[in-house]
Amino acid sequence: MPDINVPYDFTVGESSLISSKMADADFKHTNWGDEDLLEIRKKIRDHYRTEQLGVCSFCRNTVSLQSTLNSHVEHIAPKSLYRNFMFEPKNLCVICADCNAIKRDQEVMQEMPNTVVNGGSRRLYPRSSNAFKIVHPFFDDYDKHIVQLDSLYFDLTPKGHFTIGACRLNRFVHQFGWNLELLDLPEFINMTQGFLNATDPRDQRKKLLAIQKIMMRVKI
Repeated sequence: MPDINVPYDFTVGESSLISSKMADADFKHTNWGDEDLLEIRKKIRDHYRTEQLGVCSFCRNTVSLQSTLNSHVEHIAPKSLYRNFMFEPKNLCVICADCNAIKRDQEVMQEMPNTVVNGGSRRLYPRSSNAFKIVHPFFDDYDKHIVQLDSLYFDLTPKGHFTIGACRLNRFVHQFGWNLELLDLPEFINMTQGFLNATDPRDQRKKLLAIQKIMMRVKI
């Protein structure tokens, strides 16, 4: 089941303000932080924090339920690439500070991965999972694409692989390395390699369960 089932519903006043913003040719994606949009951003954030049960759409770690420092409004189709989708309710969710910083840095460096299949010229927002390269919180069941075992993320599909890469979900391991106790266990190495080589989804899940049992014995 997707993480989000109810998109944010703009009020008449909010829709009017948004329409005036979008009609201004000088309004760019960098204006998302404008002061007169503060209240709208707050209400969007509060809505999706509740819809997502307080977890980040990408890494599944918790977001702050009170502070804005670890709860950021995210544009699933990047606002730098899709200005016309900046206020599309189904293009919005909340993510943690780390995922936001990674996505923002990519945007600043103009290395933002395009999450939309054959995107660039779309006028209407896509309405199905197949239109996105990334695991979409409105259209996708996260667990069918990615398995999270503590701080490790394993992809089950190409969409899961894209999401792990775009958000650098295995950043903890990349920065601090593998738990040395795990690396000393031949069964863990063999099972991990077996998962990476597996192509049958049933075989993948079987090996992931085995990996999880090993990790329960050795806290990563």
